[in-house]
Amino acid sequence: MTKNSFSNKVYVFTFLMSVLVVLVHSVNFASDNSTLLLMIQSSDLNNIDLGGMTGIAAHIENFFSNALGQAAVPGFFMLSGYMFYRTLGGFRDIVRKWKSRFMTLLVPYGAWNVIYYIIYIVMGRASVSIAELNAAVTNYKYNPVFWYLYQLILLTALAPVFYLLLKRGVVAALAGVLYICFLINGGDIPLINEDALIYYFTGGALACFFGSSFENSKKTGRVVGVLLIALVWISQIFTTVGMQNFVVSPVDTGLMNQLSYWYFGGDISVFMSGVLAKLPKDVLIDILSTGGQLVVSSLRRLLLCIGIWLVLPERMPDAREIMKNSFFLYAVHFPIARGVIFMLEYMNVGYHGFAEEAFRLAAYFATPVISIVIAYRLKLMLKKYIPFSWKLLSGGR
Repeated sequence: MTKNSFSNKVYVFTFLMSVLVVLVHSVNFASDNSTLLLMIQSSDLNNIDLGGMTGIAAHIENFFSNALGQAAVPGFFMLSGYMFYRTLGGFRDIVRKWKSRFMTLLVPYGAWNVIYYIIYIVMGRASVSIAELNAAVTNYKYNPVFWYLYQLILLTALAPVFYLLLKRGVVAALAGVLYICFLINGGDIPLINEDALIYYFTGGALACFFGSSFENSKKTGRVVGVLLIALVWISQIFTTVGMQNFVVSPVDTGLMNQLSYWYFGGDISVFMSGVLAKLPKDVLIDILSTGGQLVVSSLRRLLLCIGIWLVLPERMPDAREIMKNSFFLYAVHFPIARGVIFMLEYMNVGYHGFAEEAFRLAAYFATPVISIVIAYRLKLMLKKYIPFSWKLLSGGR
């Protein structure tokens, strides 16, 4: 894969992931995407009718925020790990990359956190003190979406450890298996998000051992990508909801409509439930444990984001400039998304009836468009009038 085509694919992939992030935070049929998911599952599996709040529009919103949307941040972690180890030749390269990541990660992390802290002060929702400033800058107290950047900084700092594990394929595979066993048994790593480590380390492993296949995803790669996405759909049976409703206490699937039935795996989930029911109870307990579900959800999200990457063709139209702004979009989208939701509540838009449901769904899909345009216009203004601030806030990207 040529450098230009690879860079273009990275731009397109990160843009798609950014749009999904915005959609995750734009849910308006519930207070957040987790609540929406619970509502949809209750409606489909337990026949709890919430009217328009779980109608067709809400199902569409749920699909993009909870089915596809869950690949967004894992996709960023995976690609970040891939990019770090893609051209890593030794420990000296780690120091060189640390220097570049200081500008692209630490500087914008601190700058954006300070900006959001100042906004909260102006709004009267934060006090002026050294302690609050420290909490804002170091622990992203007033900028919650930057948990991702915080984790990425910590994972980047662990580069020497990862590099040693990634020097040999057998060692990397063994480390991965041991780590999964560690998580299933309730293991916890201070400060680090355990699932973020899975995505990032996998990205590094792909760069070290499968770089050619990962970058040259021709027809075979796209077929594999489709299969991985299909596997994500099939593997729903291993989630808490799948295990509870198909294995532990099976629901009456005859009462489900066909679309909901197949959305949750259909005949495949029914067949797999019979297989899982015959497993020893200890295995089922491990799957349903907190650590087991962490592994299940992490692997499913990982397969989904890899599948999306592979499905994208190697050669595609060049990404437009407005698509090359993913980090800045990530940084500014949250207040925009909340603003759209506030507007809906201010206008007293309900959840019942075709017009109200359609309006909410239209607002949901309009939010990424609004966010993309605002982020791009801000970028142009900053680059033109305050270029230093643009470099600071974008990390020199």
